[in-house]
Amino acid sequence: MRPQSGSSSSKGEVDNSKANYVSPHVVAKKIEERFGVADSVTVDTIPRNFPDKNLLDSYSIANAYNGNMGSPVQSKIFFDRTQKTNFLFSTPYDPYVYTASDLSFYNTKTPYSNLTYLSSFPGEQSEERTKIFLSMNTNKKLNITGLFDYLYNRGRYMNQSNKGLIASLYGSYSGKHYSAYGAFLYQNFSNYENGGLANTDYVTNPSAYSQYTSITMPVNLTGVQAGYRTMSFFYNHKYSLGFNKVIVVKKDSTREEFIPVTSFIHTLKVQRDVKRFHEASVDTTFFANTNFSKTAHSDTVAYLSVRNTFAVQMDEKFNRLLKFGLTAFIENEVNRYMQLDQYDKIAYKWEQNTRVGGILAKNEGRIYRYNLQGNIVIVGPKIGDFELSGRVGGYFTLWKDSVALKAMARIRNTSASYFWEHYYSNHFIWNNNFDKELQTYIGGSIELPKRHLKLGLQVANNTNYLYFNENAMPTQASGSVQIVALDASLDLFFGKHFALENKGVYQVSSNQNVIPLPALALYNNLYYQTKLFNVLRVQLGVSSHFHTSYYAPAYMPATGQFYVQSKTKIGNYPLASAYANFHLKKTRFFLEYYHVNQSFMPNQNYFSMPNYPMNPTTMKMGISWNFYD
Repeated sequence: MRPQSGSSSSKGEVDNSKANYVSPHVVAKKIEERFGVADSVTVDTIPRNFPDKNLLDSYSIANAYNGNMGSPVQSKIFFDRTQKTNFLFSTPYDPYVYTASDLSFYNTKTPYSNLTYLSSFPGEQSEERTKIFLSMNTNKKLNITGLFDYLYNRGRYMNQSNKGLIASLYGSYSGKHYSAYGAFLYQNFSNYENGGLANTDYVTNPSAYSQYTSITMPVNLTGVQAGYRTMSFFYNHKYSLGFNKVIVVKKDSTREEFIPVTSFIHTLKVQRDVKRFHEASVDTTFFANTNFSKTAHSDTVAYLSVRNTFAVQMDEKFNRLLKFGLTAFIENEVNRYMQLDQYDKIAYKWEQNTRVGGILAKNEGRIYRYNLQGNIVIVGPKIGDFELSGRVGGYFTLWKDSVALKAMARIRNTSASYFWEHYYSNHFIWNNNFDKELQTYIGGSIELPKRHLKLGLQVANNTNYLYFNENAMPTQASGSVQIVALDASLDLFFGKHFALENKGVYQVSSNQNVIPLPALALYNNLYYQTKLFNVLRVQLGVSSHFHTSYYAPAYMPATGQFYVQSKTKIGNYPLASAYANFHLKKTRFFLEYYHVNQSFMPNQNYFSMPNYPMNPTTMKMGISWNFYD
């Protein structure tokens, strides 16, 4: 389950779920990266729950991080975890990183822009985010969009500040025969690493350490910085052959519609990733068991990928009786891995793999859709890697209520990426020869939109699972680890003004020493909403996040990875926030009292992961302003 901020609808006179808060002249689409298959999406202007539409809560309802927005993250919900690239060290930044699939491609009749600013107090310890984008069409076919997204977070704890810069220029072209999507993305994240609190009693026993505030509590590391930078170029284009068909609009009115029959597709993606780690001086205490250099202070590893995909597609529209599309493709990927060797010289490793595959799909229609695909590597060191997957979804009516059903299945056999097996740095050295990982997955969901209810079940079996052990070293589990997760969301409404949103995930891991997970994670949001003066929409509420206690993974600053541990349990602590959310015409704005329960909770064990507490009570605010001219 990928939790979404905000429910699908509400009842009564303040029902705003179906209201159109964006200009009807703005259309947005997201694309599938490999072939550029586009699907329409709503523009994010729904006013409800704006305080929860931050980067972390949009990623998952339970996350491990150092308390500061922009720091490395791992979801505590197994099936929410993502891997956007093949670069091992990029995964902790997935909630913040954009790929071509994350971008919304627009088509506008008038320029459309948005300014979003989020901040917190006190100012000298604030979290800030400034996001600006502008989209416009030069003509009916060509759209150009610019995006600027900047994070600057000073941190509520010592040596914790970070910043992130995302800049992108992207666009689309939609012609009769030729269409294209293109994007250039530059993203750079830099964060100080404090290694967590030197003594957890500063949080759990505050009366004994009243001389400390959060920003003065001693931490484990000083003068240590880490970062991740990625630059990518994406270009997908398609040329379609077909015929013109006369469509009867009215009795005396017709129009011509181009019906594609065969499309030739090419996708190019070039990506370069760099992971950095620097320390002013080598801390031989914190890194006592992993220190291989007393003088070197910097580590750098890099990854370059050039991927070309060529496909031929038979479109599903070309025949009324043949309601599916067929796609065959061949894909070549060249990878270069760079790191410093034991002699402090740059060492490169080149790798080239070629895969072939095919897709049988029906992507249009409301009653049902499906997608069946498979691919296998036929040339290269990863020969034999394969993936078979399928998904199907349908809509029908049951007892005068609409029902949405979805089912998914996948089997994947993959080789370990290069840095799982080979890595050399000042604090960690490993050389491994891992077996291929095999994962089988099956999942499904049922949704009753009118009743605001959704239920889901997901099951995975992981054989030869790769993870970081208690020494923060990569290792491979013997045998299999099974994960079962039940998720549910239910929104309850009381009269015209009160609502209670509920999301929950119950998950079981067959081996908590390999894949530790909290048994239960919950998100609840109780609010009152109304409309003042017939123009100002007001939402007043309290939201909370909670998960049960478990041996949460710890975090290793030198590699930026999460690793298993069996000494400290994290959880059984609710984090609640009170907020006031407003919407006026084209503007959304809010005030939020974050972690409001800290002041009166007897249990002060508010840790996100071992040694890393969540932020203490703070005031947050935000504004989002749309412009349509």
